Amino acid sequence: MNRRLPVPLVLTLTFLLLIVLSLIAVGLYVRARLAESVADTEQIRAARLLVGDAVRAQIDEETGVRGYAVARDPVLLEPYHRGRANLPRYLQRIRVVTTNLGLREAPPFVTDATKTNRRWLTRVAFPLLLIRKGGHVLELRGKVLVDRFRADMAAVDRALVQRQQAGDARAQRAIVLVYLLALAAVAAIVLAAALFAVQQYGLGVSLEQERAASKRQRRQSAKMRAAYEAEKRVVDTLQRAFAQRDLPELPGLRLSATYVPATEEAKVGGDWYDALPLTHDRVLLAIGDVTGHGFEAAVAMNKARQTLISCALIDPNPGSILQRANAQLVADESPIITAVTGLVDARTCSFWYAAAGHPAPVLLEPGHRARFLDVGSLPLGLAAGTAYLTHRIRSKPGAMLVLYTDGAIEHSRDVVAGESLLLETVESAGQTHDDPASAILDGIFERRHVSDDVAIITVRFLEAAAMPDASALRRSA
Repeated sequence: MNRRLPVPLVLTLTFLLLIVLSLIAVGLYVRARLAESVADTEQIRAARLLVGDAVRAQIDEETGVRGYAVARDPVLLEPYHRGRANLPRYLQRIRVVTTNLGLREAPPFVTDATKTNRRWLTRVAFPLLLIRKGGHVLELRGKVLVDRFRADMAAVDRALVQRQQAGDARAQRAIVLVYLLALAAVAAIVLAAALFAVQQYGLGVSLEQERAASKRQRRQSAKMRAAYEAEKRVVDTLQRAFAQRDLPELPGLRLSATYVPATEEAKVGGDWYDALPLTHDRVLLAIGDVTGHGFEAAVAMNKARQTLISCALIDPNPGSILQRANAQLVADESPIITAVTGLVDARTCSFWYAAAGHPAPVLLEPGHRARFLDVGSLPLGLAAGTAYLTHRIRSKPGAMLVLYTDGAIEHSRDVVAGESLLLETVESAGQTHDDPASAILDGIFERRHVSDDVAIITVRFLEAAAMPDASALRRSA
């Protein structure tokens, strides 16, 4: 008996799992936010330092130019040259960092500061370096441009500060969220533990009831097993008694047959075969399979074969046999049965047959490949008015007919492959074996598991030289 987990335990475990997963998810979220905040802080700090460096570089440019304009001493231009060399690099790095941070308002100020510095150089610095008079006018103009540059840098710095404040606020909110979720998780776990403790008594009672039920079921299963094994022994005995019958000996014909029951206990079925001599050169063949398994299938199989034999005594035409048997089986509410009846004439090497939902017989003729014969119509016991067509095959000496049940081709899920294997084994057995039925069975199941009953019966039309003496047969009879 499969023991299922109690619903309260399942719900509690699921609830705790959800809490753990939520904590993990929130922890990952907070970790990501904190990591993002730290990374942003580092980039913002670097950007603000670059802003300060850019302002100092601009001041160095302005200081150097003013000093040189007054004293005309080239030594005073050293800050100017240093600032002019570093300022473009500082501005470019500020642009990259602010772009990476997603500060869309900062790059326009950086662009304006770059243009402002360029105008200061062309309109103020270069003229002051080249002329000696009118410097105060240029210096006033330069002051306006420098103030604008500083304003641009101040705007960039404000954007960086706002971004840092926003990042700090997000990180703070994430930390607060963790605290709240942790408190909620603790409260939920306490509540779940309380509810689970309340359910323990009921759970213990349920487990005890299941244990008692399991013991009862094991005892019942043991009884059923014993009953089934007894039924199987009876069915096996019935099947061996019903299926294994002596084959008639006729001049011009050689018959062989075999039957093997299923190796799986649950598939003890109702396969059978019969060979009934009508005259010294004619024999009636029948083979069939009852749907279902077990004792009832074995009983239904014996009833069906007796019905077919009785109908054959009235009219040996295969189609008429099946039609009469079908009407009686339908009236008796018999299980569905598949069958093939055939009339073999050794003198003319002819085979008349009719099929009721059964696998097609196989014909192997000298110089030809084995092939399936035409079949059709519904199984027996299904519809009272079913008509069964009698087919006739005219062959020649040396040919062999093979009738079989579906266990010979349905040993795997691929029926097409099973049919191909059957044809191959028929060709091999028909050429080299005196007992082709057993050879066919061995060829099919050499490396396979017999999962269903299998019955096979073969008829070979003998060459004239191979026919036994008729008088000898009569004496032995």
